[in-house]
Amino acid sequence: MPLKRKIAYIDLSTGEVETRSIPIEMRRKYIGGRGLDAYLLYNHCPEGCDPLGPDNPLIVSAGIVAGCLASASSRTHVMAKSPLTGALGSANMGGFFAPELAWAGFHHLVIKGRAEKPVYLFVNDGQIEIRDASRIWGQNVYDAQEMIRQELRDPEVQVMVTGPAGEKLVRFANVMTGHKDAGGRTGMGAVMGSKNLKAIAVRGTLDLEIAYPREALEYNKKLIDMVISSKVSQTMQRWGTMFIYGVTNTTGLIRTRHFQKNQLVGGEDIECENIDRVSIGTAGCFGCQVHCRHRYIIKDGPYAG
Repeated sequence: MPLKRKIAYIDLSTGEVETRSIPIEMRRKYIGGRGLDAYLLYNHCPEGCDPLGPDNPLIVSAGIVAGCLASASSRTHVMAKSPLTGALGSANMGGFFAPELAWAGFHHLVIKGRAEKPVYLFVNDGQIEIRDASRIWGQNVYDAQEMIRQELRDPEVQVMVTGPAGEKLVRFANVMTGHKDAGGRTGMGAVMGSKNLKAIAVRGTLDLEIAYPREALEYNKKLIDMVISSKVSQTMQRWGTMFIYGVTNTTGLIRTRHFQKNQLVGGEDIECENIDRVSIGTAGCFGCQVHCRHRYIIKDGPYAG
């Protein structure tokens, strides 16, 4: 397992960065990812701290096998005290950010403080740099990512970013990486905005250490076979999470009009059978065989193109 990945503690108020190894006892208790994030939040979030204050730690992590060949090991987890609920805040997203973070030498980033001006972090092969983000502040999540890649002159850089809603401290603002992967729960984008932190860019080329590579590869082959043969996975590959939409809309479990209604009138137009007509294929997150990232082109009518 890649146990040499580290935790980075970043203070945006002072500009100080400290890296520490993760004790094996902590690994055994909490493993990594969401479990270790919760431990770090419990120990670094002062009692009664303001979710939008500098003392609220923003914790970004990759799972313990992120970046290996393990199936579906692409998830990035973000945790802090939620500005929306005042309780534990947790957001999770797929894509390619987590493996890149692991290849850069880290499994967890613990970010505290507040920068005097907009900044972004650049994490690159064990090094962390706090960079000026003044010209990127105010940009949407798509343009901001592209501007950072252009500035770093590397199209392979993976970026986690918040948009104008996070900058303006909207309490349910999300974070995104890539064009499709959103950590949309509990307002983690607002926590980024409260710290004047526009984005985190990562690039890594470091090797991962696997204790028993042959055994790990054999086990992963079995896991891949299980995923591919699963009826749920096959349905997700064909339709994504849309496959449950028809049932939930019919039974009144869909929330529409800002939670004023529980059914989408005319919603049958976007049920799975109709979506099939405009589908042009699927793609997957890093190491995932489900391929629930769907691509569509509307071929006729007023929205064609």
